[in-house]
Amino acid sequence: MNPFRFGNVVSGEYFTNRKKEIKEMLSELKAGQHIVLMSPRRYGKTSLMNEVMKASGIKWFRINMELIADEVDLANYYVRDALSLSKFEKIKHYLKNLKVQPYIQIQPKTNGISVSFDTERRNISTLLLDSLQLPETIAKSIKKRIVIVFDEFQEIRRISPNLEKKMRGIFQYHQNITYVFIGSQESMIREIFQNKNNPFYKFGRHITLHKIPEPEFSDFIIKRFSSQKIDADKIVKDILKFTNCHPYYTQQLCHEIYILNEENILTRHIIDKAVDQITTEHHADYSRWWNSLTNTERKVIIGIASGDYSPTSQEFIRKYGIKSTSTSGSVVGKLVALGTLVKKNGDKIKIEDPFWKVWILKNRD
Repeated sequence: MNPFRFGNVVSGEYFTNRKKEIKEMLSELKAGQHIVLMSPRRYGKTSLMNEVMKASGIKWFRINMELIADEVDLANYYVRDALSLSKFEKIKHYLKNLKVQPYIQIQPKTNGISVSFDTERRNISTLLLDSLQLPETIAKSIKKRIVIVFDEFQEIRRISPNLEKKMRGIFQYHQNITYVFIGSQESMIREIFQNKNNPFYKFGRHITLHKIPEPEFSDFIIKRFSSQKIDADKIVKDILKFTNCHPYYTQQLCHEIYILNEENILTRHIIDKAVDQITTEHHADYSRWWNSLTNTERKVIIGIASGDYSPTSQEFIRKYGIKSTSTSGSVVGKLVALGTLVKKNGDKIKIEDPFWKVWILKNRD
């Protein structure tokens, strides 16, 4: 069995060591402290949250804001997930508190429930406010704290322009609910929680999920390969150098290495073989990604992929035929916001996906 997994939520032996973060978040949640958890996409925020909640023993549910279409849709999911925390015979009691009554269906196979509201537009605000209040009502009734996790919380601004104000107006009075807001678009999350003109200003403790430190990641990789009687000591540094310790791409590369490997001791050539295989498999995806870019965006990315890390310098714009430093700077800002490029304080600007970088350079040869 492949000892590495990527692309979905992982747990147990497949979860990479995050002991420090788990301890910190457990302490905050048990104290009833709201949390704002930030990191780029594919850093393992959702998997981390699962591990934290499993260790806490606290009742909880998660709302993925990317999947929410509008306020009524949010109410559907919210009521369904809140009711799932209560005993079945109590559901009718809790529904009496809702001014707009939902349609409830029991799922025979899972014994779960589905919830839907058929509401006129004038009732949407009432419906939403009642729905947001329901978990607090349940928590009081069962005399237990509930944690509610909002994944990709920056999507709140797409769902409705006034939703932040409505949610904050309800949440501030809750004494039995702890809220966790997870976001992957750092600039937008900071705007929501650190701009004093916004409703959620200073609503929770900010925690940034960083890359896994190289020593810890090295130990994890070596142990996972060792579990299948494979020695990875000689190449683990090269793996992490290529992926820049990015959790997702490291797991992806190691997963492919395991598939292709035929030896008990891994050597450098297996990395090149795995990278080539991954870029070939994803050729269509990378082509679509490339074709979605403007000419100026392509020029900036080509320059950075080629090792020129100062896209706003005069030398860079002359070399790659860009109109001005302000144009290049604007493109970089857009690509960083989208997660195509990454830049941390003091670090060089880099292409986030190392396999895409290889694909670009290979197809330009």
